[in-house]
Amino acid sequence: MKLNLSNQDFCLYLISQFPFAADDEKEIMLTDYLMEHFEMPAKDWLEELTGQTEEDGGEPDPWTGYTYIHEVNDKVTLFAEFHSFNTVYFFNDIYLGNTGGHFHLSLLTWTELKEIIANDKTEGSPLFLLLLPLVIGNESEKPEIESKILEALQQTALHLNEVHLEQITKFLTSHLIFGESEKNRFTPKEHIGLTTTRNHSERNEQHRDEELQQINEIISLAST
Repeated sequence: MKLNLSNQDFCLYLISQFPFAADDEKEIMLTDYLMEHFEMPAKDWLEELTGQTEEDGGEPDPWTGYTYIHEVNDKVTLFAEFHSFNTVYFFNDIYLGNTGGHFHLSLLTWTELKEIIANDKTEGSPLFLLLLPLVIGNESEKPEIESKILEALQQTALHLNEVHLEQITKFLTSHLIFGESEKNRFTPKEHIGLTTTRNHSERNEQHRDEELQQINEIISLAST
């Protein structure tokens, strides 16, 4: 499959992978907003991307979906598996998280994301929007985050008007930055690296030290 920012279906799919994205004032989730204002990808295209499902909604074994592979650098390769109800991420064979109903996100700092994409020279690369659901941002970074998201959306095949561009930027930013400021912080743990108090994260401070060391090491390799 040709999965880049010139593919409108794929762009819509990418920005639908943000389970925390909501506008509290308008009381609407991003996924509902997209369905209300855009023609979403056709069933045939989605099945080619995510694989077919069985009558009960489950996935067949073996899974028949598509895996996006992107060499981050000479030490780390991103594997993004597109399943029927979520995207599952790996750096090499290290599990990073997923966007599904039992989501596991809140992994990367904003700085780490910028470092990871800094060396990405692929034309029409989806890497920024693909990894963005994994990011925790904080209020001090909000202006830069909004600016970079807006810039990334302008590079997609969606050709968003000013209203949609502003609203979707707001949605995506809300996924990164929680209202509870303490949930937007990373805390360094001696001999381990960064940890977070956010639940459902491979960097959650309650995880075993060996697991935290492993995830911090692979993120460090991807960020260099």
